Amino acid sequence: MHRTIEPTILYFGTPVALISTLNPDGSPNLAPMSSAWWLGWSCMLGLGTMGQTSENLIRTRQCVINLPSEEQVNAVDRLALTTGRDPVPEKKLSWGYRYEADKFGLAGFTPQDSIDVAAPRVRECPVQMEGVVHEVRPFGKNVSANAFEVHIVKLHVREDLLAANGRHVDPVRWRPLMMSFCRFFGLGGEVHPSRLADSAFMKAVTGVAPTRA
Repeated sequence: MHRTIEPTILYFGTPVALISTLNPDGSPNLAPMSSAWWLGWSCMLGLGTMGQTSENLIRTRQCVINLPSEEQVNAVDRLALTTGRDPVPEKKLSWGYRYEADKFGLAGFTPQDSIDVAAPRVRECPVQMEGVVHEVRPFGKNVSANAFEVHIVKLHVREDLLAANGRHVDPVRWRPLMMSFCRFFGLGGEVHPSRLADSAFMKAVTGVAPTRA
């Protein structure tokens, strides 16, 4: 039997991302978030309007989407309830947020120069995506948020996560940090072979014949 419910959020499970942007004074900001999805080389980010990251994206039109692995969960959690906006918006203060100028230092991460955008990458993150904002619009009927369409212009992946061809991420080696209803989770093992993974579609989008370990 199913029950009709009305939870506050619908975070059924998405990867955690660390969005790095530049503040008005040129200093880097780093924000954890999990409302992100990809299609091709474009990414949709959902961010609250009260955060410094949303303001930075509108102003600079650039960012880096860094994906941490399971092993970096403690560093990511140190960024929880922090904001780069000073003064902290009253509503965020009531939620327990505090201003933090050095997000990289707080988490123990190292800024790394990007190639095509001004915002830094997170050196320790195994996946780093430099992106430019293509479009932004208000999002949601019961939240104060913006939807950002970001086009990826450079992708950096740690070498040990690459498949044998050196051009694609090996999904068995990649262990993303996931968030479900504001709680951290990792991935378990593969639960079932995928017909899509062995299909002509995958050959069409990757340019190589699908193979299974």
